[in-house]
Amino acid sequence: MSFGDRLLEVLEEKGITQKDFASTLNIAASTLNGYIRNNRQPDFELVKNIARILNVSIDYLFDYNGNGFNLTSKELSLITKMRTLKNEQQEIIYDLICISAEKRGQCKD
Repeated sequence: MSFGDRLLEVLEEKGITQKDFASTLNIAASTLNGYIRNNRQPDFELVKNIARILNVSIDYLFDYNGNGFNLTSKELSLITKMRTLKNEQQEIIYDLICISAEKRGQCKD
């Protein structure tokens, strides 16, 4: 999947219009459309800003999974929220996920 395809997917998932997102980035809507259509490439600083605003990784935007993981924006959001919890709370959440996964034969420590 290309950068533009992934960017469009995230915008649609989050219910953000191209016009509104272009305004947030302080760029022309036609420039954003060029990125989405893969006719233009944003500079690195803009890519970092896009990832930060959309709460996704740069790897996710470029569909790169060099570490074996390609986190969706929801998964990244969960990880971010999980990191704000105390250790005891994290353990409870982890246990709940494992209980759910074990029912499907997926969680093995």
